[in-house]
Amino acid sequence: MDDKRRELLEALGYREPVKPAAPDVAPPEVGRLAMSTRLDAPPPEPPAPDGDAELPLLSAEELDALRAAFMEEPEDVLREAAAGLGTRVTVSAFVDALQEVDLWLRAPEQGLQRLRAEGLRVKTAATLPPDFTFPQRTEEIPIDPGSTRFEPLADLRRWLMFSGSAWLKRGTVVRAPFRWHFAARSRYRYALREPSPDHPVELALFSDFGTGEYPSRYIARQLKLRGERLEHAIHLGGVFYAGRQGEFDAHIAQPLSPLYETTSLLTLNAGPEMRSGGGSYFRSLDERRGLGAKQVQEGSYFCLASERFQLIGLDTAYFEPGRYQEPALCQWLEQVLSEGRRRGAVNILLSQGAPYRHDEARLSPLLTEDLREVMARGWVDMWCWGGTHYGALFDRTPELPFIGLSLGHGGFPYARQFPESSSRLPIRFFESRARFPEWTGVRQDRGNHGYCTLLLNEDGSMGLRFVDWMGGLRCTARLVREGGKGPLGLHRVESED
Repeated sequence: MDDKRRELLEALGYREPVKPAAPDVAPPEVGRLAMSTRLDAPPPEPPAPDGDAELPLLSAEELDALRAAFMEEPEDVLREAAAGLGTRVTVSAFVDALQEVDLWLRAPEQGLQRLRAEGLRVKTAATLPPDFTFPQRTEEIPIDPGSTRFEPLADLRRWLMFSGSAWLKRGTVVRAPFRWHFAARSRYRYALREPSPDHPVELALFSDFGTGEYPSRYIARQLKLRGERLEHAIHLGGVFYAGRQGEFDAHIAQPLSPLYETTSLLTLNAGPEMRSGGGSYFRSLDERRGLGAKQVQEGSYFCLASERFQLIGLDTAYFEPGRYQEPALCQWLEQVLSEGRRRGAVNILLSQGAPYRHDEARLSPLLTEDLREVMARGWVDMWCWGGTHYGALFDRTPELPFIGLSLGHGGFPYARQFPESSSRLPIRFFESRARFPEWTGVRQDRGNHGYCTLLLNEDGSMGLRFVDWMGGLRCTARLVREGGKGPLGLHRVESED
C-alpha cells in the first residue's frame, strides 16, 4: 500500500489490525474428533482456507463492477445497499457516492485534500456552545458534533468503500468455523455469583456500540468507573463497518480493555461481524481469554447462571441474519431454559436479533417461528436485544409474555425516533431525546445514545436503569416476580421525560 493511499485510509477512519501477542490460552476445540463423540452433534464446519480472511476494502475493479451492475439493475444494487445500511438509498445519493469513491481509489492525494477541506467546513459549521458540559466530560475524549461517521446516508461514501464488496458479492466471504458447546468442557455455561442481601450483582447491557466514536467511548468510560461493582458487561453485537480485525481492535478492545481485570466482558455475534465471516469476532474472544481470569467466553452463545437468575446469549447472525433455527442450538437453549424454570430462576434472553420493532406491525419470524415453542411454554421472563437502533422498555402482554428491552442505541448514529402512537406494543419508556440537549441546537436529528444496567437482588427482584452517554439517568424500574414465583412484572417505572 503506497503512502498516499494509507494516509487517505487513515483519514477515512480505517484501522489496520493490531498484531497481538499470542494468548496464553488456546482456542476451544472445534475439530472433527471433539464433536464426533456426540451423536446429536452437528457436522463440523470445514476449516476456512485463510484464518485471517475478512471482507476486503472496495477495489477499483470492484467499483467498476458495482457501477456496471448498478447501471444494469439499479434496484437490485440499491436493495443490497439498503439491507446493509438499514435504510433506503436514493439513486442520486448512490451515484454521488460512486463518484467520490472513484476519486479516492484512482487519485488518493486529490481525494485526501478534498476530505480534509470538507472536514474543516463541517467543524466550523457544527460547534457546541462554550458553556456546554456534563459531569463526566473529559479532554481525553474530544467531542466532534460535526462527525457523520457511520451515519447510513451522510456517510454513504465510507460505507461503500468499507462494505461495498458485500453489496457486490454478498455471501462470498468465507465464514470462520462455528464453535459448538459440545467441544467445550464448560458447555458454554458459566457461573453467575449468587447475590446477597447487601451485595447485589450488577450487569451492564449495551449493543451496536462498535464505532469508536465519542458516544461509545463515553459509555465505555462510565463502565470503567463502575470498577469492581460491575461484575459483567455484555455487548449484544454490532462492530462497524464490517467486523474486521482492525475494527475490533479500535472499537471494542481499545475502549473496553480497561474493564478486563475487574469485569467479565461477553459479546454476541451480529450481522456486521459476519460481513467479514466472523473470524475477527471469534479471535477477539480468544484474545480476551488470554488477558484475565474473568474473561471466560469461548463461543458465540452462552449461559450465565446462578440459582435465581440466568442470562442466556444467542447467536442470531452466524447461520442466517435475525434467525435461530439450527436444531443443535435450539436443543441447547431449550435445555438451559427448562432447567432454569425448574429451579424457579428468572430467565433473561439476550440477542442481536429482535422479536419486534416499535414501528412495524408484524412480529419477527425469530419470535413467531423460531422461538415460538419456548415462548408458548412461558420459559422467557425478559428479552434484551440490539439491532433496533433505539432504547426502549416494553411491558409484557398475553401475546408477548416477556419484558422487552431494545438496546441498539449504544453507539450507532441512528436517526432520532419517537414512539408510534398507533403501536400495539406496551411501551413503558422510549428514548426520544436527541444526542445533545435541545438548548444547544446541535445534532437534534440524531438519537440519544446509552445503555442499561441490571441489579440482580437476593430476593429474585431486579433493578433496571437506562443511562445515556453523558451519564444522565433516563429511566428506572423495579422488576418483581408476582408472588415470588409468578410472571415477572414491571413496578415503579419512572422516566425523566
